Amino acid sequence: MSTPTSPPEGARALAWLETHGSPLYVYDLDEVERRARELMSVLPDGSRLLFSLKANPLPAVAQVLCGLGCDAEVSSPGELSVALGAGFSPERVLYSGPGKSAEEVRGALGLGVTRFSAESWTDLERVDRASRAARRCSRVLLRVNPDTPPMARLAMSGVSSQFGLDEAQWREGRERLAALSGIELLGVHVYQGTQLADVPALLSSLRLAFEAGESLVSALDLPFQVLDLGGGFPWPFATSGTGLDLAPLREPLARWAAERRRTASCELWFESGRRLCGSSGTLWATVLDVKHSKGKQYVVLDTGIHHLGGMSGLGRVPLVSVGVARAGAQVAREVLEEVNVVGPLCTPLDCFARNVKLPPLRVGDRVFVPNVGAYGATASLTGFLSRPPPVELAHRGGEVVAVHRLRWGHEPQARPASEGAQSEETR
Repeated sequence: MSTPTSPPEGARALAWLETHGSPLYVYDLDEVERRARELMSVLPDGSRLLFSLKANPLPAVAQVLCGLGCDAEVSSPGELSVALGAGFSPERVLYSGPGKSAEEVRGALGLGVTRFSAESWTDLERVDRASRAARRCSRVLLRVNPDTPPMARLAMSGVSSQFGLDEAQWREGRERLAALSGIELLGVHVYQGTQLADVPALLSSLRLAFEAGESLVSALDLPFQVLDLGGGFPWPFATSGTGLDLAPLREPLARWAAERRRTASCELWFESGRRLCGSSGTLWATVLDVKHSKGKQYVVLDTGIHHLGGMSGLGRVPLVSVGVARAGAQVAREVLEEVNVVGPLCTPLDCFARNVKLPPLRVGDRVFVPNVGAYGATASLTGFLSRPPPVELAHRGGEVVAVHRLRWGHEPQARPASEGAQSEETR
C-alpha cells in the first residue's frame, strides 16, 4: 500500500487543524463540482443524475450538487431533511430504501415528497395507503432485482437480496398493480451494485439494467416515464489513486439509449454518491503516541474506526493509506520505518494500517487519509466509546464555507403518559 502524497490544501489544512482541532475532515467543494460535471458529460443527453445522500449528507456537499442540477436520492428522514435544507425541492427527491415505515412515508408526503422507489409489494401498498390517506398521488418506481448478477465488489441485485423484488414477482402482478389507486407508476428502478471495478463491469451492469427495464415494461405493458439505471461508478476508498476514466461509457450509453424500444420514451436516471464526493474528502489527524511492543512499532492516532471505516460499503473494517504531512522532498529523503497505525479506541479492531512503511513519526505530527469524502464520518462507529465526532470543514479554493459536527450522545426522551401513570400507581 503506497504512501499518499499531501493534497493541494495541505498547508491550509495544517492551519485549520490549529483553529478547529484534530481530527478534522476537510472537503474540497470544487472537487465535488469537477466530479459531477465529469460524470454528467458521459451520460446520454436528457439524463438526470441523482445524488445519493447516503454517501455524504454534509449540507455543504448537497448544496453544491443541488446547484448543479442534480436530484436527490434519500433513504431516511434525516437525509430528507438535509436535502430539503440544501435547496432540493420536494419534486426533485426520490425516497428509496427497503424498510420505509408508514410513519416516514407519511412524513415525506407531508413535506411534499411524492416520488418513491418501491422495493416489495408490502412497500408499494404501504405507500399507496399513506398516499390515499393524505389525498396525494405518489409517483412510484418499481425496484427490480434482475435475474443476472453484476461484476461488482458489493452486488445489490442479481443475487438473493433485500433490495428490490425479483423480476418474476413484478411481472405476475399486473392486476394487483391496477388495484392501487393512490399511486402513479412512474417507472422502473434497477441498482446492480457498488464499486464496479472497471469499464467492462460498469458497461455490463448498465446493459443489464437497460434490459431489465425493457423486459418489465414489455411484460406489464404500462406507460412508464422513467428508467432509473442506478450507478456503481467507482472511486478508491481511503487510499491514494483516482477512479476510472469514464469517457469510454459515453458512446455505448448513447447507443443503447437510442436503441431502446419499449422504454424509448422513458427519461433515463442515474445515481451516484461515491463518485461525486469520494475524492473531495481528506481526514487529518494527529499522532498521540509512538511505542514498541514485542518487535513491532505502533503509531497511535487521535482518530480511528469511530471516525472512518465502521461501514465503508466493503463489508468489513478496511485498512487505509496514511500520509505524513511534511514537505514531499523531506519525506522522500527520510528512511522509512515499518509501523502499525492504530486509533485510540479500546479494541484491537481499531487499526488503520498494518506493517506499512512510513517516515519516522513523533508525537504531535500530523497525518492524513485521502479519498474519504464518501462513506467516511457518517458511515462509521460514531457512537462507540462515546468519543465526539470529528469536525467537518468544507472549502472552495481554500476559503472555508462551512464547518459542521455531527450530533452525538444520548438525548432524553419523554415517557408516555400512560407509563408515568402506571409508575405512580405502582408507588
